[in-house]
Amino acid sequence: MDQKKIKIGFIGAGSIGSLFGGYLAAIQSKNYLLEVIFFCKEDHAKMLNKNGLKIDLKGSVRIVDNIKAFKNLEDYFNSQMDKSNGFDFIFLTTKTYDIENALFQYMDLIEECKWLVILQNGIGNEDNIKKYCDKTKLVRIITSHGALLKNPGYVYHKGTGFTYIGFPFQDLKKLSRGEYQDARYLLETILKLAGIESSFVENIIEKSWEKAFINIGINALGALTRLKNGRLLESKGLRRIMAEAVKEALKIAELKEIELSNEDFIELTFSVAKETYNNKNSMLQDVIKGKKTEIDFMNGKIVEYARELGLEVPINEILTNLIKGLEES
Repeated sequence: MDQKKIKIGFIGAGSIGSLFGGYLAAIQSKNYLLEVIFFCKEDHAKMLNKNGLKIDLKGSVRIVDNIKAFKNLEDYFNSQMDKSNGFDFIFLTTKTYDIENALFQYMDLIEECKWLVILQNGIGNEDNIKKYCDKTKLVRIITSHGALLKNPGYVYHKGTGFTYIGFPFQDLKKLSRGEYQDARYLLETILKLAGIESSFVENIIEKSWEKAFINIGINALGALTRLKNGRLLESKGLRRIMAEAVKEALKIAELKEIELSNEDFIELTFSVAKETYNNKNSMLQDVIKGKKTEIDFMNGKIVEYARELGLEVPINEILTNLIKGLEES
């Protein structure tokens, strides 16, 4: 049997993009032959092309040396690669504040790819992206796997967890032709071969909100206090702020008629903070590095939605403004 060739690109291959892309590139299968291409920062690309990607899981390091990496689209088109071969999947793994920039920069590839996979934090991402490309080919992946790109070419797999796949917008023609089912099966299959167990969900928007509640409760407070996740729970005052931030977000979700499970999301936030006691959350890592944060797609998005609804969410507004002030400093 001939191997099915699958071409996958990662736009903005930082921590999570390198983790997923690295595991996919490492697949050895008699049924599938994967070509994985990273678009990333220049120093990361140079290291990948020279020495491969090192993936560190609990001190056990594997090297993946068949990833092709480029700093931009121009370098990619100037390479000797087959330019006529479009991508089956392009993963958008930039920070959320870089969405529009990435779409403009890589529009030539995105227009020709079969499926654009959003693998990012935040809520409302798909609504921004659909303004610039065919919304019926959007896939959203929500994951709790943790990753840290501490040095170019070296990614730490900080923690395993859930991974959900779903289509935020579906087209009846593609649905009747089975295109969604084919894409779902292929994504689930290659992720499983890569060692990333995933589940398909009918309502991926719900899952993006459910993960966002946890980020809303933990990330901004961790970034402001510089405390690891578990340490936040040791202060009654901080626990109260965490709970109020999530409570406000739940109210906005209810008014926007977002379907949610019966989970107690405040207790879930506390539980995740406890389980990841020694973790520095992604927003805290950004602050430490002096980088812009994703606050606008977490607490800031709750503030934006509240204004549209004519409501106030004082805790989320304070947290958002404090993080923005921290960015300025």
